[in-house]
Amino acid sequence: MISVAIKSLSLLQFNNLSNYPELLHFSTMRTGGKSTANYSSLNLGLNSGDARENVIANRNILSKALNISTDRLIFPKQTHSTTVKIITDEFFAAGEKAQKQYLHETDALITNLRGVCISVKTADCVPVLLYDPMRKVVAAIHAGWRGTAQTIVLKTIHRLAVEFGSDPTDLIAGIGPSISPDIYEVREDVHSQFDPEFYQDTNPVRSDKRVLNLWKANQHQLIDGGVSSEKIEIAQLCTWSDSDRFFSARRDGARTGRMATGIMLL
Repeated sequence: MISVAIKSLSLLQFNNLSNYPELLHFSTMRTGGKSTANYSSLNLGLNSGDARENVIANRNILSKALNISTDRLIFPKQTHSTTVKIITDEFFAAGEKAQKQYLHETDALITNLRGVCISVKTADCVPVLLYDPMRKVVAAIHAGWRGTAQTIVLKTIHRLAVEFGSDPTDLIAGIGPSISPDIYEVREDVHSQFDPEFYQDTNPVRSDKRVLNLWKANQHQLIDGGVSSEKIEIAQLCTWSDSDRFFSARRDGARTGRMATGIMLL
C-alpha cells in the first residue's frame, strides 16, 4: 500500500486499485481525528465505547476528505455474518430507520452508484475491497475469522456475478491492514475450522494454540472465486504490531477505535 494525503488526512491506498482514476479507495489510520485515550484519534466505530460526538466528528472529517456528505458514507452493522447487501437508489429513498434495519447484521456491501462510499470497520479483522472495472461496481468486505471460515469473500464474488454480471477474472482485489499470521494465535475451536495450510505452530510451540493466516485464507478464497492471483494485493500491514498507525482489539481490548476501509466510484 501507499500513503497519501487527501485534504490533509493521511490515508493508505492499494497500488493496484490506484491505477483507476474513476475510483477512490482508502484505509484510514488512527491519526487525524478528535477522539482521545484508547480511541485516539480517528476512531470511526460507534459501538466500542467512544463518545458519539467524537465519532460523528471523525466521520465528518473522513467525508470531507472524500468530498461527499456523511449520508453517502455507508457503514454496515457488522456482526461477523456472511450477509451481503447491495446499496441502490432505493436505499437512499428509504428513511433513516429503514436504512439502519437494512444494514443490520451485514458484513459486506456492493454498489454501482457513483459518489457513494461503502466501507467496513476493522481493528484486526481483514478488510477486502473488490472492483470490477468492466461493470463499474465495487464491494467492501469485513472478514474476521468467522466470516472467513464461512467464505464471505466467495459469497460476495457470487453476488457480483449474479446481480451485476461480473466476470471474476476482471476483479481487482485488495486485502487491507489486519492482524498478521505471525501474531494471530487461536485455539483449536477456531483453527479447526480452517484447512491446515492456513495455520501453523506458534513459535515457541504451544500445544493448545496455532497461528492463523487470514491473509492467505482470504487470498485463496479470491482465487477460488476466479480472481486472477496477479490482481490481488495484500497490504501485509499488521494492526497489532503497529500501534502508532493502527487500532487493535487483540492488543488493546474491545474498547478501542476502529479503522475504516472503503471504496467509491467517482
